Amino acid sequence: MSSSDRHPDATRHPTRRGAVLMFATLAMLAGCTVRPVYMPVAGNQFSSVDLSMISVVGGFDRVGQEVRNNLVFIFTGGRTPPPPKYTLNIEVKNSESRLGFTTDSLAPAYQVSIEVKFEVKTIADDRVLIRSSSIGLASYNRSNQSFANERARIDAENRAAKSVADEINLRIALAIAKDKPPAPVYVPKGPNLPPGATPEVMSNNMQSG
Repeated sequence: MSSSDRHPDATRHPTRRGAVLMFATLAMLAGCTVRPVYMPVAGNQFSSVDLSMISVVGGFDRVGQEVRNNLVFIFTGGRTPPPPKYTLNIEVKNSESRLGFTTDSLAPAYQVSIEVKFEVKTIADDRVLIRSSSIGLASYNRSNQSFANERARIDAENRAAKSVADEINLRIALAIAKDKPPAPVYVPKGPNLPPGATPEVMSNNMQSG
């Protein structure tokens, strides 16, 4: 008699356990949602933030243009932007440093650092909403081939530019959301209501009388 004959449920238990784990995983995933920080959500302070109305100024070298292009695409999604209400000025500096103490024959690692100083102002009244700086980092390995090294460095700079643009985007969204005044609450007024009364209160008083 085989082991499976002696224990008929042995071959079915893994399937049952797998099904339970699968349903538990699906339940956990169903309860998790991911949304952008400025996605319209009822009652959310980011619901009225429109970053497409930001005009980006600065970023004149290759790395600076990479940062600027990332920001513009994040703000507009590739669509034609509306007339701007804000100006974002950026100042981009990039540097490179070697990581570790390995010899050149062992493909040493280098780190690219991109620092962006930025400032957001309102166009209407020239108010500063945020003035700060962010840093994006990325690393790459060098070899004994100069063309491969150049290509790897550019790829690292592009990754660092994307990283710092994502961070700046979130920080600007927070600053603009905090600057926006709360939406006014409309309270309907009925005829001949005493000061401070509402239509509901007046209706109850009339009914009780």
